[in-house]
Amino acid sequence: MWISQIRLESIRGFASQYSLDLSQKINLFVGQNNAGKSTILNTILLLQRQNSLTFTDITLGNEQGRVEIWLNELGNYARKYSVIDPQYNKVIKTFNKNGSSEGVIKGANGGVGFGGFPEIEPQNVLYPYLSKRKVANYDESVNLDATNSVTGNFQFLSAKIARLCNVNHPNSQAYQQACEEIIGFPISTVASGNGQKAAYIIESFTEIPLSAMGEGISNLLGLIVDLCIAEEKIFLIEEPENDIHPKALKALLALIEKKSTNNQFFISTHSNIVTKYLGSIESAKIFRVAMSFAQNSKLPISKVEEVANAPSARLQLLEELGYEPFDFGQWKAWLILEESSAEVTIRNFLIPAFVPKLKTKLRTYSARSLGEVEPKFKDFNNLFVFVHLEEIYKNKAWVLVDSGENESKIISEMQEMYSQSGWDKENFLQLSEHDFEKYYPDRFQERVNEILVITNKKQKMESKKKLVEEVKQWIKDFPDDAKQEFAISAKEVIDILKTINKKTE
Repeated sequence: MWISQIRLESIRGFASQYSLDLSQKINLFVGQNNAGKSTILNTILLLQRQNSLTFTDITLGNEQGRVEIWLNELGNYARKYSVIDPQYNKVIKTFNKNGSSEGVIKGANGGVGFGGFPEIEPQNVLYPYLSKRKVANYDESVNLDATNSVTGNFQFLSAKIARLCNVNHPNSQAYQQACEEIIGFPISTVASGNGQKAAYIIESFTEIPLSAMGEGISNLLGLIVDLCIAEEKIFLIEEPENDIHPKALKALLALIEKKSTNNQFFISTHSNIVTKYLGSIESAKIFRVAMSFAQNSKLPISKVEEVANAPSARLQLLEELGYEPFDFGQWKAWLILEESSAEVTIRNFLIPAFVPKLKTKLRTYSARSLGEVEPKFKDFNNLFVFVHLEEIYKNKAWVLVDSGENESKIISEMQEMYSQSGWDKENFLQLSEHDFEKYYPDRFQERVNEILVITNKKQKMESKKKLVEEVKQWIKDFPDDAKQEFAISAKEVIDILKTINKKTE
């Protein structure tokens, strides 16, 4: 089940009606403090906690507030848990100034009263991870109620960790791996006076309890235990970057990306790391949430709009958050390619499938023609010489062109020219095939051969673009087959990427 649309009207700062079409995977809400990001997450929380908003949240001066939430694929959930009729697909919640409120879930044949989905696993729909998630003390009870409760805070964290530390639990290995990759060490449980407590075990009778660690560890653990369990659930996460080191945050975001294949996420953030990482995931949506004041009034007005999937719009978003271009972070390496079809295939598939560590290190770039390869590399080199970063980025860019006499000449000239200023000749490479389409799996080669003999340049280009789209769709539909077949057909390219990865570690 996932939320395809929400509509809110006269709720806190959202005096006007706002309707948001949502991604099935990642939805990011970016904006300054008090802009309205938490309001949107609490609107969704109504599905599971009917008091997450009340009549006190009606916009000042209005008599009624209204929330509508569209649910997709509710049938699977309904049949599995028998909590609700499968016909329903829309939840409506209204609040009146006199203190009364009504919740209804509707379908094609009418509706019934609705107070919310259960806050107990596995019947829960949501995993809330909002700002008030910290607790003064961790409950050390380890029983069914504690283990399966969905409180939205860390109260029963020990019980949830104990569940995953059982080596026979199907998600135990995933939990251990996540702890190692994100936190750096495993967190399990040990006996305590009231049950069990979370701790890092040093030896038989020595451990460091979770209560003695920094708040960042509990922030990470809280999400890790729920992410490892969740299947077809919805996460509401407020500012995942809080109290977390950037390196650990990036590892956590990688886990969120992995789990977004079968879970939906609503995340508010101020972080350019979170925005850049999760916003770059295919089909992710970014929403700008802003606050201003009504004309001739002190009344704050909130506004939310989807950010266009365009470089200028996304750059502007980061600048609005107060980040300067230098804060955006630099790629560790660059790969300049001769044509766009090679760049698309390498960036969208070969790197994620075969060298995933390059996803956040290597920036691929298409020069779009052989004649532009050397000028683009020159621009790259001049930029870092100008800003006095030449030594940092020397030998951190590769040029990769197709086979051919003209290509060979260009590569030889660049090797000769730039080796005199300290560049390695191995950074200027040439493939053994003249057309990158030759690296597609055998199933496409008949089409490739038909396209390569086309003499009309425009027709040939259009045919290549169409083939690229067909290959992309095939990869999406059959990822395992694609990985197996590309491992053979594109081995030469994959080996180059692996070499680049080793030189950037």
